[in-house]
Amino acid sequence: MENKTFLNNQVKQPKIEKGGCCYSRHTKNCCFVCCVLGALLLLLGVVVLAAGRGLLMSVVLSTMPLKDGTDRFNSWLNPPVQPHLTGYAFNVTNPDDVIQGMKPILQEVGPFVYKAVTVKDSRDNLVFNDDGETLTYRPRKFYFIDLEQSVGDPDKTFITAPNIPMLSALSSIKDDTFTKGIATGAILRTGFGTPFVNVSFSGLLWGYEDALPCFKIQRPSHCPAPDVKFETKETEDEEEDDWFDNDDFRRRRKRSVEEAETNLRDADFEAWQKPKKGGYENCTCMWGLFRDRNVTLRKPVTMYHGMSDLSMKGWVKEFDSSPVMNWWVKDSECDKLGGQDGGTLPPGLLKEDSLDMFIDLMCRRLSLSFEKEIKYPKDLVANRYIPPANALGSHLDKNPERKNEDNACYCVDGFKCLRSGVLNMAPCKRTPELPTGAPLALSYPHFYQADPHYLNAVEGLSPDKERHEFYVDVSPEFGFPLAIRPRFQLNLIISRDEDIPIMSKFPEELVLPFLWAQDGFDHPSEEMAGAIRKGLDIPSKYSRLLGVIDRKSTRLNSSHARYL
Repeated sequence: MENKTFLNNQVKQPKIEKGGCCYSRHTKNCCFVCCVLGALLLLLGVVVLAAGRGLLMSVVLSTMPLKDGTDRFNSWLNPPVQPHLTGYAFNVTNPDDVIQGMKPILQEVGPFVYKAVTVKDSRDNLVFNDDGETLTYRPRKFYFIDLEQSVGDPDKTFITAPNIPMLSALSSIKDDTFTKGIATGAILRTGFGTPFVNVSFSGLLWGYEDALPCFKIQRPSHCPAPDVKFETKETEDEEEDDWFDNDDFRRRRKRSVEEAETNLRDADFEAWQKPKKGGYENCTCMWGLFRDRNVTLRKPVTMYHGMSDLSMKGWVKEFDSSPVMNWWVKDSECDKLGGQDGGTLPPGLLKEDSLDMFIDLMCRRLSLSFEKEIKYPKDLVANRYIPPANALGSHLDKNPERKNEDNACYCVDGFKCLRSGVLNMAPCKRTPELPTGAPLALSYPHFYQADPHYLNAVEGLSPDKERHEFYVDVSPEFGFPLAIRPRFQLNLIISRDEDIPIMSKFPEELVLPFLWAQDGFDHPSEEMAGAIRKGLDIPSKYSRLLGVIDRKSTRLNSSHARYL
C-alpha cells in the first residue's frame, strides 16, 4: 500500500482494525447485557434469601380463610384430630348426713370418655352470608362412649348425686307465699321426693327415669296410666335387669367409637334427638343433664370466615341470631358477643395478645393470656394461653389477686352474686317453664382458683393446676390449636328452706359439685402435626431453593459473559 504524505511531509499511517469476533460491537453489547442481567439476578437472589420466606408465607396464609370448597374449609368441617369429652362425677358418700347439715364427703368417679363428633353442615345448616364476611352454622354433636379409655361402663357405674329436678323446682318457689305449701307437696309427691338420687353415670348425663320433669307436660295420649313405682337405691339391684331392658339404654350401651364413622350428616336425627332435658320417651318421663345436647341441633353461630379480613377469622358475631347474649346486665361488656369460636383461630397470634374465646356451655367469654412455650413432636412449638388467676374473680373480693372489677356485670338483679371462682349460671338457664333459672353454678374443676370458702365446705377435692386448668396451645404462625382443653365443673346451689322439713337443716348456702368435664384434645394427631410442619417448612425451603437457583444463574451469566 502506498503511504501518503501531508503538507508537512509527515506520513499518514493506515488504521489497522483488530480482528476476531470478540471485538465486534454486537459482542460488546451482549457482554454488557449479561453483566447487567447477572447483577440483577444476584440482587434478586439476595432479596429472595432475605425476604422470600415472608413472601411465601403470605402465599400460604392466603389459603387460611374458610372458603367453600378449599382444603382449609374441609379441614374445619372434618378436623384432622379427634376430640373427646371426658367426664368425672362426684359421688356423695354421706347423703343422709348432708341432709342433716353435715359437710358433704365427695368421691371422684371417672374418667368416662366419649368420642365427640361435631357436624357443622348437616342438612344444609351452614350458609355463607350475603355480607361477604361471615358464615352461619348450626352444629350437631354426637357422643359415643369409648369403653377402652373409660374407667368402666357408665351404664353400670352408679353414683349418688343431687336430685337436680327436685331441688331446682323447690328453688323456684322458695320466695312464694300463698301457693308455696301446695306446690311443695306436689313436688315432693312426684318423682323421687328426696334431695339425693342414686343413678348411673349415663343416666345423669343422657337420661334417667323421673316423673317430676314431666309434671307440667301433657302425657302422650297413647300412653297408659303412669306407674307410681319409682326406682330407689334399695330396689336398684333387684330391678337392674328391667332397668337395662329399656330400649333407650340398650341403644346407648351399643354406642361405640366405630358407630361414629357412619354418615351423620343426613341421618334420622328426629328419631335420636331429645330437644329438652326432661320429657317423655316411650311413655316414660326421662331427665338428663346433657340429654338435649346429644344429636339435637344447637343454636346458630355466626362468625367471620376470614376471606375479607384474615385477622377476624373465627370471631363470633352473633349467637342464636343475636349480637348480644341476653343473659347478663343489659348493654354491658359481659353481655356482648365476641371471642373466638372454639378451635377456629386467626394466624399470627402474638405472645402479648390475649386470646378471647366464646364458650356457650359456660354462658360467657373467657380471656386467656400467654403463659409459656410448649414443645410438640415434629419440632412444633406452641404458645400456651391460660385464663388469668382472677378470670372468674368477684368484683367484691377483698383479695387483690382474685378481685376482678370487669365481672361486676355478671351479677344480675334478682340473682345471687357468688364469691370468686364460681359463676351463678341461673340467668343464662332461664326458660318459660323455669323463669328463675336452674340453680347451677360454674367453676373450674375441684374449685381450682376459687375462694377457699367453697373448698372448705366439702371434703374430697384436691385442686391441681395440671389436671384442672383451662388451656389452649396455639401454633402462632397459622393459628392452629395443637391442644385445647376447656375444663369446667358444674355445681348445684342448694339453699336452706325452713318451710320445707327435708330442706330445713342444709347449710344456708351449699355449692355442691356433682360433675366436672374436659372437652377437646391434648395433643395434635400425626396427620395434623405433619401438615403443620409441612406448612411451616415450605416458605423456608422454597426461599432457599430459589436463592440457590438465582446464585447459579448469576454464575452462569458471569461465565457466559467472560467467555464472550
